[in-house]
Amino acid sequence: MRAAFLCLAAVVQLALNAAAEPITIPLYKRTEEGGIYKAAGKALDNGVLAGKVKIGNPPQEFTFAFDTTIGYSWVRGYRCKTENCLGRCTYYALKSSDAVSTGKKFSVEYGNSCVDTHVYMDTFEFAGLKVKDMPFGGAYRMSGFGEGFDGYLGLGRSVDFNNTKIGSTASGLSKRDVALPDSAFVPNAFQSGSGLASAQFGMYTTTTSNTGFDQTGSTAANAVTNSNTTTTNSAPAAAGSSSTTTTTTTPNTSGSVTDGGYGVVKRSNTQETDEEPAGYLVLGGVDKSIIQGDVEYIRLADDPGAKAKNWDVCIRHASFGGLRLKQEANALASISTSTSLIIMPPDQADQFHEKFGLQYKTSTKSYQIKCSEVKNLPMLKMTLEDHIVELPAKYWTGVIDADRDCCETKISRGHSDRDWILGTSLTNAFYTTFDPDTEAVGLAIKKGHSEDGLRVYKKSH
Repeated sequence: MRAAFLCLAAVVQLALNAAAEPITIPLYKRTEEGGIYKAAGKALDNGVLAGKVKIGNPPQEFTFAFDTTIGYSWVRGYRCKTENCLGRCTYYALKSSDAVSTGKKFSVEYGNSCVDTHVYMDTFEFAGLKVKDMPFGGAYRMSGFGEGFDGYLGLGRSVDFNNTKIGSTASGLSKRDVALPDSAFVPNAFQSGSGLASAQFGMYTTTTSNTGFDQTGSTAANAVTNSNTTTTNSAPAAAGSSSTTTTTTTPNTSGSVTDGGYGVVKRSNTQETDEEPAGYLVLGGVDKSIIQGDVEYIRLADDPGAKAKNWDVCIRHASFGGLRLKQEANALASISTSTSLIIMPPDQADQFHEKFGLQYKTSTKSYQIKCSEVKNLPMLKMTLEDHIVELPAKYWTGVIDADRDCCETKISRGHSDRDWILGTSLTNAFYTTFDPDTEAVGLAIKKGHSEDGLRVYKKSH
């Protein structure tokens, strides 16, 4: 009888999940009165993936930037004494009755920036989704981070905590052995029965502009330079000490992030603000009402030896018109919202810029072109696993000074001789969705998109 009841309960839960609609969260650009960020002498009008996150009981509220490159969330902690923590909102674990210190440390490197964290578990709430015992980091040391946000909401793939039980070591907090759950927020929210129909999430801008969801405010002058992600686990911690994991990931965080608003809405609802959202974050599925045709799903690269995984796909071929760039075996392209750039192996980026006679500016560390000549650049054509993506130049170039006919490319040199990073120059062009269950990244054309050469399709054999 008990087995029959459990089976019925499972069927009911599946039915509820199937009927649930995705949660749609509007995201906004910085308001005019807030000004425009300046970086490397350029005006940046980037849209933002950012919102309010509440942690703890009673809740402490923070502004988080959204990061798809790693499934680990972190916030400035009260123990942080580095300069960029002073005078900022910080998380106080001792003020939350739900907080648990795991006794573990976890560090993340973002290009030339780094954050060292203590791993806590606490109640985590975003967009009406509440997750208890959510693992995240309280930063105790940071380097290279700008202002404008209090932490990162990890929308990447879960990090490896080794699934070991770790005793609490911090005084004043709950003390119990804990097995750390999924570190990525959306899968954790789905698994905890928060009402999401799936662990899938996606994002799209409301324009085809490539100045959308780049929360870093990064430019070619402060571009990310490391396109590989690695994790190094230390030896097991001795009794009374904490174990440490270090992850290197791809985003550059030297720029600023603007505050983003959010509210759980349906597309037909009237917004509380007259401002047009810069785009939407969709949790728990795909918003099919805003795409034309089907989502083209590209399976993720299979790398069982990787300790930490990004949203990485195999890149087989790439070309700019007649310039064909030979890719090495097992070359990867990381799909990232943490930079606006398309970052290539140095020799390939150099071949591109030399072929089209683009001028390098030492002051900005970017390659410049006349805006009036952008239309003469060929599209970037890539074979990602078994799909072909055609990305016109309008998506990977940007305006520096329209009055002086001055533009730049968003094609940048990386440090890896093999791998790529495909930033918001790609993801903003499409409706981009991430599915951890099927381990795939999906691209779709947004409804109402004007024909400009942007395409994604499965390669014919």
